[in-house]
Amino acid sequence: MNTSNREYLFIYNSNMIQDKTAKGYILSVNHVKINEKDIHKNHLTPKQIVDIANKLDVPIKELYKEKSVSAYEQYTDEDLIRVLSHDPSKMKTPIILSDEHSFIVGSSYELIKEELSHEDS
Repeated sequence: MNTSNREYLFIYNSNMIQDKTAKGYILSVNHVKINEKDIHKNHLTPKQIVDIANKLDVPIKELYKEKSVSAYEQYTDEDLIRVLSHDPSKMKTPIILSDEHSFIVGSSYELIKEELSHEDS
């Protein structure tokens, strides 16, 4: 399998130290192309938020950082999308999107390398 053509979108918040650390690790992976989207500097549109949730195959409320997802049960998806588009600090980041594999990145750089290189073997 030719892995040199794999391309990933790395969505992160440059206002978060963990995201900046993950960005450093992901940029060190040589066999993939990384496109970056800093949601602290360039907020996501409502359509982009919906696309991310669809790509991850999760409901909109799962994109929120807060542990208590039940707190969002009273709001419509449109309300939740509007909040995320205006306040990106509430969104779980970093996120990796690709045609092959999309996921919310854990805190470990090892997870990033393992996830991006899992098809190399």
